[in-house]
Amino acid sequence: AGDHPRTLENEYTDILNIGKIFNVEDKAQKLVDEMKSEIEKTAAAQSGEAKSVMVLEPIKGEITNYGTTSLAGDMVTKLGGKLANPDAKKVGKEDIVSANPEVIFVVYMAYAGDDPETVKKTQLELITEDPALANVEAVKNGNVHLIMLGDMYAAGPRTLDGIKTIAAGLQK
Repeated sequence: AGDHPRTLENEYTDILNIGKIFNVEDKAQKLVDEMKSEIEKTAAAQSGEAKSVMVLEPIKGEITNYGTTSLAGDMVTKLGGKLANPDAKKVGKEDIVSANPEVIFVVYMAYAGDDPETVKKTQLELITEDPALANVEAVKNGNVHLIMLGDMYAAGPRTLDGIKTIAAGLQK
């Protein structure tokens, strides 16, 4: 993956190329069309100013921020949201407080042997139950949502799930 930006355009191309390789071009095209239509529909439904969004992944005391160069960041932007902290790769709690996003997506990944529900609850609570973040708009208004890592990071066919998750969060 390197440092080049991950974009929905890249995902579309990958899906269509895989479709060619496996001789399922129609299926691949249908999936890409569905993704594009979900994006157009959601972007068109955004009214007023774009909602400010952060996509955060708390891991071992550090918080990864998915910004402009990430697939998740590109999804947020294309769906009509605005990244509250577009350039940072890592953020601290004070960065989240000063960015004050209206919507937060919390990334989770359940590994083999993990109970997915426990993983989701734990990840969510790292943001929603942290007293330092209590006054952040997204936390105050209950606009903190889970998103699975596999749906928004070099996701291929699962990109559609990521698009739908972010679209739903932006519509709250």
